[in-house]
Amino acid sequence: MQFSLTHKLVTCAAVLALALPTSAADTVTLRKSVRLAPGTKISLADIADLDGAAKTYATLEVGSTDTGAFELAIDAVRQKLAAAGADLAAIKLHGDHVVVRPSRVGSAASATATEEASGASLEEPTVRVRTAMEVTRRAEPKLIEPARFANDATPLGIASNLVGNAFGGDLESVRLAIRDEDLVKLAAKPGLRYEIVAKTALRSDRVDLEVIAYQGTKLSSRDRVRLEPRLAREVVTLSCDVRRGESIDTTNSTVESRFISPSDVERAADTATTIGARTAKALRAGTLVAADDIERPLAVRRNERIMVRREIGMVAIEFEALALEDGVTGDVIAVEQAAKGRRRDAQALSAEVIAPGRAVVR
Repeated sequence: MQFSLTHKLVTCAAVLALALPTSAADTVTLRKSVRLAPGTKISLADIADLDGAAKTYATLEVGSTDTGAFELAIDAVRQKLAAAGADLAAIKLHGDHVVVRPSRVGSAASATATEEASGASLEEPTVRVRTAMEVTRRAEPKLIEPARFANDATPLGIASNLVGNAFGGDLESVRLAIRDEDLVKLAAKPGLRYEIVAKTALRSDRVDLEVIAYQGTKLSSRDRVRLEPRLAREVVTLSCDVRRGESIDTTNSTVESRFISPSDVERAADTATTIGARTAKALRAGTLVAADDIERPLAVRRNERIMVRREIGMVAIEFEALALEDGVTGDVIAVEQAAKGRRRDAQALSAEVIAPGRAVVR
């Protein structure tokens, strides 16, 4: 097995050479057709004959029945297995699709039994084809643990390391939200060599990767997948609605650990200073409290005399000035150099508030 990984500022690539066996004893063989009660969940064992380690996934839910007949494609089954963590390089899937028909009840069942016993053929209803895309379209992304795949010589393992390392390398504190169809594209296939290329910044809410597969030197496939990183952080969430100016305390909020997006990590309020602070606006129950949601105390008030530092090259001077507006730490406000009497020709300066009663002209 050969593996090379190149990581640059704008793009990064991971090349994975796989020398996987071309045969496996573990098999999933789709049946031609099955009859199941309408409105029930479909397990893998309902639609396929399982052998070896594939029996582990006998109860895996692969869909649900409708009132009419439909085809469940092998791609949809493959996606469900990949999402469940199955090693698709070891498990062989046979068959193109299985036709799922509703079971007959009551008199219809009796008529069916009679006709089947007499050898008469029954006219089947129109079969609707349910594609893999249709099966997964309604599914929400699921969170996977990249630490589970970090040591796997698969595209998923390489992708997990790429994204995890971008956030400091502590894979235990990272989760990846990914849809089933993208998990399938990251599953290794026998005899293929893979190249993983980052198409967006790795430290972002949505990471797009390109999965390029080669059969020897010939291009086999090129797929785009999306991962959505989630980072473990302690956050403050509201347990009930709060009004503007209301204090946040243990009666209306909780501190908990959550896996949140990188942008939410940047926005989240510091748990150490949030409890006891007042809200800057009305917030609804369930809100993850952001730094901007907290009312910051004024560091400088209008008409207050403050000390201003002015930096000119390597020289810095300090002088007393009059604040012309309110400001919190980090705000840029207008100030005027203090004098015994306000002059009409006095020129206002812009200064950044750095602490209570202090500002700096950059």
